[in-house]
Amino acid sequence: MCEALKELFADDFKESELKGRNAGATSKIIEQVIKKCKKGYTAEATADMLEEPVSRIRQIYDVIEKSAPDYDAETIYRQLREKEEQIAD
Repeated sequence: MCEALKELFADDFKESELKGRNAGATSKIIEQVIKKCKKGYTAEATADMLEEPVSRIRQIYDVIEKSAPDYDAETIYRQLREKEEQIAD
């Protein structure tokens, strides 16, 4: 029975671990985009430098501009997640 429970929860653990990694990677990109935005780079130039889709960088820029001058990566990440969830609904 114990092994069955371990197997059952192993999938949940892997999924949450992947989400955590993705969140960390996204936060790092947001931090890089904040730096580029502060230096005056356009979304297109930043996307090119970071080798990310322009549409993704534009979304980040939109949230950054709305939250200026408070450039907190975690807050920006949460706002982006909320937007994604609204779109998914």
